[in-house]
Amino acid sequence: MQHILSTFPSDHQTLDNRVDPAKTAPVCVPKVRAKDRPTVYVARLATEGQVRDDAYRIRYRSYVAGGHIEPNVTERFSDVYDDMPNASTIVIYDADEPVASVRTCTFARGTDLRSPALDAFPDEVRALLDRDRSGPFSGRGIEVTRLVRVPEAENNQGLVFLLYRMAGYVALCAHSQVHLACVRGNHAPFYRRLGYEPASELKPYPGLSCAMRLMASDRRRYDEVRRAVPVMDPLGGLSGNLAAFFQGGPVSLHLRKV
Repeated sequence: MQHILSTFPSDHQTLDNRVDPAKTAPVCVPKVRAKDRPTVYVARLATEGQVRDDAYRIRYRSYVAGGHIEPNVTERFSDVYDDMPNASTIVIYDADEPVASVRTCTFARGTDLRSPALDAFPDEVRALLDRDRSGPFSGRGIEVTRLVRVPEAENNQGLVFLLYRMAGYVALCAHSQVHLACVRGNHAPFYRRLGYEPASELKPYPGLSCAMRLMASDRRRYDEVRRAVPVMDPLGGLSGNLAAFFQGGPVSLHLRKV
């Protein structure tokens, strides 16, 4: 049985699934050197069990390595949001090896759609959704969450750009006007460079032991960033055929023009 977190606030893991820390030793994971990294990857939307399981395994390895969750016997990490109809999970593969994953949660003003940010920062998110009521798609939002890499690739910044490329494609297709991310305090400067601004103080976040800060951007700033940073742009000519993406088909992702 895979490990499922309870609803927020969460106790992280059940006693039955926890692993005795005294029986686990730190694992030194060798990092892949920059010169040995590929320049082409494949993205898949988790529409079937194996891809979803790959995402849960990547999350687990990343969060355990970072000390954000306790080890558990299933070596998987998922939560209640994964099964919601507004959630989309993406996995990036190096050949057949899953190396990174991200989840998006779309939502809209006046609906009962949920996301971790909405549950952790309800007043702040609703204020952001209410900020503009003039456009045809105003009140639509997206949260980029569960952005993780395997420990061997934790220094591979290219994977982060690819994850944001595909999350951005979901945002474009959903006509999302408010873009959200909940980040640890030390990651805020990077998100500022992606067009995000702080929208809250640090608060508890569903499923993790570390406090997170809500950061927000919008469609205009997203368009400016993706056009300035082609590696993040799903429509910038560095991605393969996107037609079958939402059916779970593979999409090739290039880090540079060939």
